[in-house]
Amino acid sequence: MPSRRQVIASGGLTAAALAGAYRSFDGPVEPSSVATASVEWPMARADGAGSGYNPDASGPTDEAAIRWVEEIDGLRYPSSPILVGDTLFVVGRDRVAALERESGDVRFTRRGSYQSSPAPARASAYRSDTFAVAGEGGIYGLNAAGGYELFGRSIGVERWHAPDRKPNRRISAPPYRPPPVAIGDTIYAIVPETNRVVALEANSGRVDWSHEIGDERSSQPTRPVVSDETVYVASGPTTVVALERASGARRWSVELEYRDDELLYGSVLSATATSEGVLVPRRQAISLLDPADGSVRWEYVHEGSVLADPITGAAAVADGRVFVTDGETALHALDLETGEREWRYEYGLQVNPVVADGVVYLSYDWLDELLAIDAETGDQRWRYEFGFDRTVGYSSPIVGDGVVYVAGPNRVIALEEATEGEDE
Repeated sequence: MPSRRQVIASGGLTAAALAGAYRSFDGPVEPSSVATASVEWPMARADGAGSGYNPDASGPTDEAAIRWVEEIDGLRYPSSPILVGDTLFVVGRDRVAALERESGDVRFTRRGSYQSSPAPARASAYRSDTFAVAGEGGIYGLNAAGGYELFGRSIGVERWHAPDRKPNRRISAPPYRPPPVAIGDTIYAIVPETNRVVALEANSGRVDWSHEIGDERSSQPTRPVVSDETVYVASGPTTVVALERASGARRWSVELEYRDDELLYGSVLSATATSEGVLVPRRQAISLLDPADGSVRWEYVHEGSVLADPITGAAAVADGRVFVTDGETALHALDLETGEREWRYEYGLQVNPVVADGVVYLSYDWLDELLAIDAETGDQRWRYEFGFDRTVGYSSPIVGDGVVYVAGPNRVIALEEATEGEDE
């Protein structure tokens, strides 16, 4: 697809004609695919703040049963799905897929090797949103309507690549890049294999601003989080920065103190923006930072063994509680205001918890199971084993209207509340 600049240069088109030219590449857009549903989960970890929580969402609480399973060839190592309108979108190795959320019917699949969950941004020049995903060599803006499949080739799927020239070759790799965040018509993202956080314009991928964090050889930036007019980024090994959302100018930057072997093995993980401050997990602790200057308000030491990872180990926040895994022994629930522990649940894996309607949901990419934990007490509500042949490559769950969704190896799974007498 020609870029915005190429179209302008070649034709000197009016704005109206240019918009029409863009829209011709969108492909068919069904009304149901762009309608607004009552509950959405529009990006990884639910929102720009990375809360992992939607107060309007609900999933199975007492027992779970399969609502539907849809098999999709090539959907290996999928990222966490998203829900936009009536459509569930998922990105995996070699595939981008869109499914009808109620039935699981496939709306389209397209070839493409991308490495993160998508984030939808408003694109005024098109009939459909632009989905921002991280991939080899940068950030890609995808056509949310899917473009076309012609003679086995995907046409009109990629709208742009940013911030630099698109690489000459593409690789097939698991989606392990920090996912972008989209707010309105602006995309905030970490440029893969760099120490740069950028703000991109959704129509063309134009860079509105760019900020480098630390040294490129040692810095490990994680998913940005956005709260009000500030973008926060935690970057290994111990840096946390706050940037002006409009300009990218630095408001503050702090270095968290090492604990024990964190100097050798530790790294801060992706932050979560909350009403009380900015939560930053690391190898053996989690800290709440003051959003005004980055000073530490409280620190909870769990003595765990959290590993440096660009996409897992983040904290979820719901109803005044913090939920975070320590990577070795437990899921911890903390009081957001004080940092005091309320309960712990034995769970030795490093994941991103998600929360809906008083339930914490946990899944791990090397286990074919989903756990539901009571958010108030820490008691296990239920455990569901998928029982498929392949047990590697499960995504973090997301939650909608009474349904929890998980992408797995070559399939997408929807679980709902089990009815009386129904097999689990």
